[in-house]
Amino acid sequence: MTASPPLSVRSALWGAVAFFVCALAVAAAALIQTTRDAALSESETQLSRYVSGAEAALNRAFLSVDVLLAGTDQLLDMAGGPHGRALSDAASAVLQRAARQNLSVRLVALLDAQGHLLASSTPRGAELELRLPEGFVEEALAPTVSALTISPPTRSFSSSESVMYMARHLRAANGARQVAVAEVSVSLLASVLTQGVQIPALEVTLETGDGAVLLAVPELADSGPRKAITPLAQVLRESGTWETPTRLRGLPGRVLARSIIYDDLWVTASLPRHAVLAPWRTEATAVAWVTGVFVFLLLLAATLFIRYLQRMADARQALAQSKLRLDQALESMVSGFVLLDEQHRVQHWNQRFDEIFPWLAGMMAPQLPFRKILEATVVHHLPQATASERAAWVERRLLEQQKSEGPHEQQLPNGRTLQITEHRTPDGGMVITYSDVTDMRRARAEIETLAFYDPLTGLPNRRLLLDRLGQATERAQRSGQLGALLFLDLDHFKTLNDTRGHEIGDELLLQVAQRLSASVRSADTVARLGGDEFVIMLCDLSSGAVDAAAQAQRVAEKLLRALEQPYTLQGHKHQSTASVGATLFGASACSAGELLRQADIAMYQVKARRGNGLCFFDPQMQTAISERAELEVDLKNALRQSELVLFYQPQFAQNGSMVGAEALLRWQHPERGLVPPGAFITAAEESDLIVHIGNWVLQTACAQLMQWQNDPLCDKLQVSVNVSARQFRHPHFVDQVLQTVACLGSRAHLLTLELTESLVLDNVEETVARMHQLRARGIRFSVDDFGTGYSSLAYLTKLPLHQLKIDQSFVRNLGVRPTDDVIVQTIIGMASNLELEVIAEGVETSAQRDMLLHYGCGYFQGYLLARPMPVADLCALLAGRAAGMQA
Repeated sequence: MTASPPLSVRSALWGAVAFFVCALAVAAAALIQTTRDAALSESETQLSRYVSGAEAALNRAFLSVDVLLAGTDQLLDMAGGPHGRALSDAASAVLQRAARQNLSVRLVALLDAQGHLLASSTPRGAELELRLPEGFVEEALAPTVSALTISPPTRSFSSSESVMYMARHLRAANGARQVAVAEVSVSLLASVLTQGVQIPALEVTLETGDGAVLLAVPELADSGPRKAITPLAQVLRESGTWETPTRLRGLPGRVLARSIIYDDLWVTASLPRHAVLAPWRTEATAVAWVTGVFVFLLLLAATLFIRYLQRMADARQALAQSKLRLDQALESMVSGFVLLDEQHRVQHWNQRFDEIFPWLAGMMAPQLPFRKILEATVVHHLPQATASERAAWVERRLLEQQKSEGPHEQQLPNGRTLQITEHRTPDGGMVITYSDVTDMRRARAEIETLAFYDPLTGLPNRRLLLDRLGQATERAQRSGQLGALLFLDLDHFKTLNDTRGHEIGDELLLQVAQRLSASVRSADTVARLGGDEFVIMLCDLSSGAVDAAAQAQRVAEKLLRALEQPYTLQGHKHQSTASVGATLFGASACSAGELLRQADIAMYQVKARRGNGLCFFDPQMQTAISERAELEVDLKNALRQSELVLFYQPQFAQNGSMVGAEALLRWQHPERGLVPPGAFITAAEESDLIVHIGNWVLQTACAQLMQWQNDPLCDKLQVSVNVSARQFRHPHFVDQVLQTVACLGSRAHLLTLELTESLVLDNVEETVARMHQLRARGIRFSVDDFGTGYSSLAYLTKLPLHQLKIDQSFVRNLGVRPTDDVIVQTIIGMASNLELEVIAEGVETSAQRDMLLHYGCGYFQGYLLARPMPVADLCALLAGRAAGMQA
């Protein structure tokens, strides 16, 4: 759980942060507003200065032109000259000199009242083609008193530049009215108007009071009369703020106007507000960003400080929890605990310490010297000791503590054992733990017993036996006295366990262990390996192998006799026997595991002879077992490498026609050649290989039936396949067979499965169920080697059989032993009554066939008729018989 800083601290911190953020925001806003006002004020001041300057400059420019025009008559001596000539080359020359003295004008011309050119300041003189704005001459002549008249900007005919015309009417000596005209370049006036001032977005106009624009900077139109804008008088009434529309673009801004010396002419200067505030916006944005950064840094600092406080609170909480957990851990320790400082005084102890040393509970206190604890403890440890003996014990204990060489034990008066562990701390103190190891010592003893002794009988188990056997073998090799190992297994113990329960079986094992232990010397070892397997190790026998074997045999026979005696198991008598395998040890180096295996092999030889006996290990047994293992490996390889083949022995009816064949397995070994089934079937049946081999035989036989269905000679042949007991009892046997014969379809009746009599009678109910599942698909069944078992006629009637096969042992003795003749006749008669087919195998003589025919046997199989052969030879035999019949 995460701890949080106190609410008051967080509230105060965020309150201070909020205050500073607000202060920053207010200061930034005030700064932005101040700079805005300053920008507007400064621009207004600059605009005012500019307008005043423009007014003065324009007055000077216009006045110079006006003076030039007003003095034209004097320059031409018009005022009082005796001659009345209006224009002449001399007049043009005078005008030319006058125009040169005034840089503001392009030309000066003199026109009569009708607008005809009388003279000009250009080299062409009166020949100049001057085009004035329409009505301009009349406008100049209109005033009663001569006044300066200014035209709107127009395009000069001679120079194509934008110009303005200024005119003043004059009166000649003869009283004729004339007009003096000056052409002034608009660009020149614009330069006079702007005075070279660089004010962004500045709008300057020269206009009349009614809003007629004579000159505008910047130019918004190339030529022609300008449209009137809002009358200046109205603008001046509304001016005074930065919301006034500018004279040219009509944008909100500041407009200032000054009238010049000529009536109804005004100079205006306009500044759009957005242009004035553009630099301010940049500064305001910068201020806002800086303020935002400061606010962010402030918030970040506050957050980091809160996190710092959070971590400090977490650390304090973790420290408190650690201390609490430490206290809880110390109190919940199963060991006593005491912490001493560098002066060996008590700093801390737990409750368990008080429980272990109850006599110290009342005196334990911080800063108590550890010597006092020892002096109080020795009184209880050595109640009968003298004071000097107790003092010596205390000093010895303190000396042991100084050395601190590792854990040591201490016996308490109540019989409990303590393990004391002492560790020094970095500051010179000491941590002492007191662990009660009494139960651990007892548990260790119990574990040792469980690890080396059988829990049921109390006899040594396999681990302890192997250890003792290894030691006994080494001792026998050194002393020359041989030993013997007897491997004993109870006969039919599983039957007892399954029928009467495990409790009865355990009781029998206990009594067997007691009898075995009572029948051997104390130096010998009787061990139980598990289940009903016991091992007896006999030591210190004779040095001669024959004598040692004889001694071991006598002991084994004694054991067998002891075990044959009746047992009383829960009030019931029980008789039991055992199988014993023996081997000698000590003559040569041999591992304990190898000796056990040898005795085990010898014991299984007794089992193979129906038990209740003794057998010594023979090396030939090992050879046979090794060969068996090698044979199993070769069989696995044979399956993988397709070395197995099927031979077929034909089966004939009474009329001599071939009706089917029995599939017989052969092994085409790469080194041994063709191996008959008798050499490997037993090994296969004792392992799971028989299941895989049986499946292969079944699949191969079915595949052969599929091939024959298109051959007229073979399409009616039946194939018999032998099924082993292990294969038949396999959980998936029925599914595997059905899947295999699925390819045959309606021809499944050509497949006959041969089952042994013992297989059929083992678990009859399951057998019948499986046979019915397969018979429903058309598969036929035959009982192989019939008559060799102990069949019950009642069981036989339940089985869905099609055929009985008379065993060849009966056929071989026909006419030799009368009993076999009777058995054969009985089988044939019984099969006839049960409506079953009968086939005799092993028919090797004509006499046997004739007798079988006489008794009513329907089908025959044997060397007399045909030997087992490859499928190709079988097909050739059929073809030959068919050709012979046609001939």
